Amino acid sequence: MTIIEKVRKERILKPSNLLLALMLMFAACDDVRLHTFHELQGEWAATDTLRYEYFNPTKDTDFAVELQLRCASSYPVRELWLRVECASAGRHSVDTLCCEIFDSLGRQQGPGVGLLHQTSHDAGLHFMQPDDTARIKVTHLMDGPVKGVADVGIKVCGRGRRLSSGN
Repeated sequence: MTIIEKVRKERILKPSNLLLALMLMFAACDDVRLHTFHELQGEWAATDTLRYEYFNPTKDTDFAVELQLRCASSYPVRELWLRVECASAGRHSVDTLCCEIFDSLGRQQGPGVGLLHQTSHDAGLHFMQPDDTARIKVTHLMDGPVKGVADVGIKVCGRGRRLSSGN
């Protein structure tokens, strides 16, 4: 059994994990439109692209995107470099994120239970038309497969900016 499998088994059985999950769910953004994770099975191959979609049924046009990582203490390096691509209605953006997993003293970042910690990383502000779908792709930019990352999630939050009535 890998360390991530052990952590998954532990976190399901502990009641304190429910409290942590609730705290993380309500933190940072009060207008969550999408919050979902891809579970990685053992390792993240360099050729694997994680895909997320968000349909915008509102008149809002302005959305904040946050990337969330759940990493085990066995993650082998300090940072994880990611490429985040967002496309919708003729708009396309590509960002490179450097996600700090451990600080300069080797302490794992983010809240966590046991050996698994969650970090959040700003992936920018994105604009969408009403009734449009944003397609978000995440790939890692590390050499070879990445081990020690259990889940990669995306959180889309409304920012309150709306189209004027004339548009």
